[in-house]
Amino acid sequence: MRILVIQHSAADSLAAAEKTILELGHEITTIRVDRQDPIPKSVDCDVMIMLGGPYPLTMENRPDWIADEQELVRLYMNGGRRILGICLGAQILASALGAPVRRNAQAELGWHQIRRTSVPSSMVDKSLPSQLTVFQWHRDTFEIPNGAQHLYESDGCRNQAFSLDDRVYGFQFHLEADVRTIRTFLTVSKYRKLAGKGIQNEAEIMAGIDRHLPDQQKHLNFFLAHLLPSPDADTTRDPNHL
Repeated sequence: MRILVIQHSAADSLAAAEKTILELGHEITTIRVDRQDPIPKSVDCDVMIMLGGPYPLTMENRPDWIADEQELVRLYMNGGRRILGICLGAQILASALGAPVRRNAQAELGWHQIRRTSVPSSMVDKSLPSQLTVFQWHRDTFEIPNGAQHLYESDGCRNQAFSLDDRVYGFQFHLEADVRTIRTFLTVSKYRKLAGKGIQNEAEIMAGIDRHLPDQQKHLNFFLAHLLPSPDADTTRDPNHL
């Protein structure tokens, strides 16, 4: 498969997902919005992955590329292609499908448990367990688009993930994060100065790397093997027994 990646900032890369995608035998083409690459006007890949970034859709005077990216989402949807949106990417995905994006009641920074809100309806849904601890870094949240399946919630954010037609997924959390991602966020993100109920301090976040990151990366690999299968991929394992 040919994978189009929309990267909005240097800090929000494919991270751990890049190695998995390449090992599955797929090609990656990356559009760097932070380097003024234009958003494509047509569909020329099999899958689109939209990453996070420091551009809340609740901001005034949105940059023009957000509308261009929303239009590209609709083109990929209408073309029957697969889409994965992560954090900001999930918010752009939801908004392109007509769902509002708003400020969440609290920010979530650090490691938080999410739990499934619905019975899995496809093998891709079943590729993630009913509960898992994931890395979060957001203040805003999306509503669930009409017709989409609500997949996960957390104590601090009701809408953590959705799927549509077994081929379009929006994740508020950073399943792709690796150690470099986490260290970079702690260094450069303006959110690191926030305080509140859902915000862990640097020591707690760093301690969570050893505790939670290995399992998160296993879940990432298993999910991507379902969403982006290679001819010899094994998609029969139970994700609750990785």
